[in-house]
Amino acid sequence: MLIIPAVDVMQGKCVRLTQGDPTRSKAYFDDPVEAANQWVKQGAQLLHLVDLDAAIGIGQNTETLEKIIRSVQVKTQIGGGIRNLEKADELLKLGASRVIFGTTCVLNSKLLEKAVQHFGSTRVVAAIDATTGGKVTFHGWRTRSEVDYLDLARSVEAVGVGTIIFTSVSVDGTLKGPAIEQIRKVVSTVRIPVIASGGIGSLKDLVSVAQTGVKGTIVGTALYEKKFTLKKAVETVKNVN
Repeated sequence: MLIIPAVDVMQGKCVRLTQGDPTRSKAYFDDPVEAANQWVKQGAQLLHLVDLDAAIGIGQNTETLEKIIRSVQVKTQIGGGIRNLEKADELLKLGASRVIFGTTCVLNSKLLEKAVQHFGSTRVVAAIDATTGGKVTFHGWRTRSEVDYLDLARSVEAVGVGTIIFTSVSVDGTLKGPAIEQIRKVVSTVRIPVIASGGIGSLKDLVSVAQTGVKGTIVGTALYEKKFTLKKAVETVKNVN
C-alpha cells in the first residue's frame, strides 16, 4: 500500500482542516512547497495536492500548485474545484499526473465521462466523500446529497475513471481512526484501485487500512502532528497483505 502525504493549500499556506470545516483550520507551513519537498525527501512517491479555496469557491492557488509540481520529482494528483475540462487540462499541462473530480461525480457524470475520453482513465480520479451514514457530500463537503457512496462508486467505475479516492468526512482530520467498514465495502464493490483517506492517527490505523486491499492511503494530520514519520509509515505497511 502506498502512503500518500497530503498537501492542502488555503490562502497560500499548507493547512489541515478538521472534518473539512474551513473554520477549523491549522496552518503548518507558510510555504506549501516546503511541505511537499519535506515529504519527498522522506520517501513519498506520490503527493496528494488539494486547492481548498477552489473546492469551496473562494479563490484558487494554481500558482502555488504549479510551484510544488515543478519543485518535486515525484508524481502528483490534484483536486479541489475541478469542475470543467479546461481546469483539468490546465493542471495536467502544469505537470500533474492526474486530476481529481469530486462534485462533478455527483452532478455531472457526462462531464466525468468526457474527461475520461479526453485525458484517459489513468489521469482521471473520482473522489467520493461520504458521511457515516453513507451519503455523498460535495461542494467542498458543504452539501449533502441523497446519493449512496457505493452506488456512486459503481457509477464512476462504469464511466471509466481509473481510480477512486474514498474519504469518510466524519473522521477526516480527527486522528480518531479510519472508517474501515466503509473502505472495505468500496474495495469489494469495484474492480478499479481504491485510495482511502480520513482518520488515520496511528501506525495501527495504517495496518488496518492496508488489510482492506486499498492501493494507497492519504495521510495528512497524523504526519503534520508527528504521530509517526513517513519513513516509519512506509516500513509498517511494506509487508501487510
